Amino acid sequence: MYRSDKSINIAAVIEHLGPSQKSFYLIKEFNRALNYQEICVSAFFEKSTVPVVPTMFSCKNVSFISGYHHNAISTTLGEADILLKSSNNSRKFLYLWDLEWLYTPKKYSDVCKILLDDRLSILARSESHANLIENFCNKKVIGVIDNWNLNQIIDILE
Repeated sequence: MYRSDKSINIAAVIEHLGPSQKSFYLIKEFNRALNYQEICVSAFFEKSTVPVVPTMFSCKNVSFISGYHHNAISTTLGEADILLKSSNNSRKFLYLWDLEWLYTPKKYSDVCKILLDDRLSILARSESHANLIENFCNKKVIGVIDNWNLNQIIDILE
């Protein structure tokens, strides 16, 4: 696991922490960060819900994102749009958990406007997702993360 003399701050920007596979893995991995003094994790949510499992980290409404100036990871196009519109100095990432344009009609230009923004680095959930993303918008994915794996996130952020 992560061992360094400098700290690393990671925040997830997520629709909700309620019952879903995405929320479960996020909370599970972020709770693991308690074991490491140099890792600070938090979450910013859009909708207030009862978390799928207890959280052991800071959870705030997304309206507070403007005061956050570290690594911020969104998981949907809508969340990425919120992150890009925030007036903070965070490193912005889009961890595409699902390829939402494949099952929900989206305007190609609207999707590409977000995906191709230079301030946003794209992460994929699997190699097949990475290939589909690159074919869709011609932007290289910077890494693949399996189910919010904290070790993989830290490796990419460093």
